[in-house]
Amino acid sequence: MKMKFLAPVDFTEITNPLIRVVKLFAQAHNAEVHLLHTVSPVLYLPYPESFGMSTVDLELLAELQERKKEEAKERLKGLVEFLKPLEVEILVEIGEPAEVVLEKEETYDLVFMGSHKKGLVERILVGSTTEKVVKYSKKPVFVLKGKEPEGIKKVLIGYDLSEHARKALEFAVNLLKPFSPHIILLHVEETIELPLVEGIRDVLSEKYREEKLKHIEKIKDWLRESGFVASAYILEDKSPADGIRNFLKENPDIDIVVLGSRGLSGFKRVLLGSTSSELLRSLEVSLIIHRSLE
Repeated sequence: MKMKFLAPVDFTEITNPLIRVVKLFAQAHNAEVHLLHTVSPVLYLPYPESFGMSTVDLELLAELQERKKEEAKERLKGLVEFLKPLEVEILVEIGEPAEVVLEKEETYDLVFMGSHKKGLVERILVGSTTEKVVKYSKKPVFVLKGKEPEGIKKVLIGYDLSEHARKALEFAVNLLKPFSPHIILLHVEETIELPLVEGIRDVLSEKYREEKLKHIEKIKDWLRESGFVASAYILEDKSPADGIRNFLKENPDIDIVVLGSRGLSGFKRVLLGSTSSELLRSLEVSLIIHRSLE
């Protein structure tokens, strides 16, 4: 079955790089692309009766909103031309951008989002459309950050041996196969001391590490059998996020980072946060975040 990609665009400076990346992936999979632009409602709240809004006034506002929609459709047609010969559909909706994306995402295999740099105050008060989509999406999300990847040569996959990491890996393998990149598996061991007698702790830690090495070697062999160049690393650091950040500092040629997300509920998210959320804010490299709902 043909893959379907959703690409929300806002006609800012991030739009053209995002569309180039969408085209790169869509051509590799002969995927169908849906371009989505969201128009902000002209009226966010009903006017009080004391404002005396007449029928004529409301009709003018409705006309203004329709004009904004038509203008957006015309601008999207230019992007359709760039994406030829791919199959492309344009969608223009009224509403809050993140909510519109989340309402529409169900029928798509991958959502492409651009990430804007925002000031600290704005981020605290509003957040960003991309962060909201990643936080609540049930679908994989590609987030364009930092330098635009002109090719897909090296991909880092954060792998914590969990079920959600396995699903993210399988999705990435399918998505990246046409590019045959070098895939780097990275497992980060958190430096937390176990409250055990030292001798017993050392034996358990060594045994656990041996089992992890065996498992990761099997994954690496599977990747090579699937046609990829593959390597794997096990590192120690304060947290998975710190480990990934430090690895990227020493390996700045990574094009994409792939992360699996547990899809925590809102309450758990507030208490625990998540590696993917932390890295989405701090990294300046494109990410693919794959959600496994709890």
